[in-house]
Amino acid sequence: MKACRAAVGVIRICVPIAVSAASALSQAPSPGALSFADSRWALQDSVRVEPFDGREVLAITNGFAFRRDVSLRDGTIDVDVMTTRRRSFVYVLFRIQSEGNQEEFYLRPHKSGLPDAIQYAPVYQGQSAWQLYHGANGTAAPEIEPGVWNHLRIVLQGRQAAVFFGDTTKPVLHIRRLGQEPIAGSVAMRGFLPPGTSGSGPIVRFSNLKVRPDYVPYTFPATAVEAAVPGMVRAWNVSAAFVAPDSALLTAPPAATAAPMKRVEALANGLVELHRLIPLPRGVRNAGTVARLVIDADAAGLYRMNLGFSDRVTVSLNGAPIFHRDDSYSYENRRDGLISLEQAVVYLPLRAGRNELSLIVTDRFGGWGLVGQFASMQGLRIIEPSQ
Repeated sequence: MKACRAAVGVIRICVPIAVSAASALSQAPSPGALSFADSRWALQDSVRVEPFDGREVLAITNGFAFRRDVSLRDGTIDVDVMTTRRRSFVYVLFRIQSEGNQEEFYLRPHKSGLPDAIQYAPVYQGQSAWQLYHGANGTAAPEIEPGVWNHLRIVLQGRQAAVFFGDTTKPVLHIRRLGQEPIAGSVAMRGFLPPGTSGSGPIVRFSNLKVRPDYVPYTFPATAVEAAVPGMVRAWNVSAAFVAPDSALLTAPPAATAAPMKRVEALANGLVELHRLIPLPRGVRNAGTVARLVIDADAAGLYRMNLGFSDRVTVSLNGAPIFHRDDSYSYENRRDGLISLEQAVVYLPLRAGRNELSLIVTDRFGGWGLVGQFASMQGLRIIEPSQ
């Protein structure tokens, strides 16, 4: 840039002047840049905008910052993040459809380098399904260095997402199937500090946020059609949701099964996401449902079934309880409650002919789900639930 001043007569003398990067940015914001000082941000709880390290930052101790006027379906979110080493959870929320229905990505800075240092999860009816999305489906293990700026990039295209951390060359996580439908929605930043965590001050600072719709600087691999897995239960009949006690259940409330049951289909991997499919009673967090299956056996005998569930399950066969297990999350007992087919093996004493398998599945935190697979279908037929 040059500054000009009048000299003798009509001659004008122009000399170069230096312009700082910050000044240039304020004069010509880069595409998609969102200033945290913009009044369109809605800040909740312990959140403030402040200067820090020569930057305009959003500092969060515990709370949310919503930008409801921003709309993003496919595109890119870029932001610089500075964390601490305290036990905390640092979120970017996107494709927010309504309160409690969104996609979320978050860092666990206290788990730097561990398999779940970062996490993707869909949120249904205000309940995060993180226990249903882990491993290749939702977690990765980057190093999260505290007290420095780390660049985070999330690229969205349809049902897929790529997450970059530290650079924008190779993703640390490729999500092949996002849980929510790919519908445009708003964005938000969040920090969560669990009660009783030691220390003080912000757990995260965000800066240089850019949201660029339709900018997809990553070539996603073609999605292959998943082959059917032998023995996987493809559909269940489920009851309406009911309020579940925070304890084992041998029988469900009569009202839960009085109404006609609903047929729900599993995803390609056999997972049934119950929060996505079953409406919750208003204000309910501890929820339960009954999932039923009719099995026809050529001969009586013991038949192995691999079972995954979140959080608790009681299995009954032909009206008699035969199995119960609690896999709910427990910080004190170091139990994450992640759903998988390796959670439990149930040997079903089937009689020849028709058998009714009934599962009471309850949840209080982290995702409500069910998945089942028979080790062998020889001599067995699953009678598909009707619509």
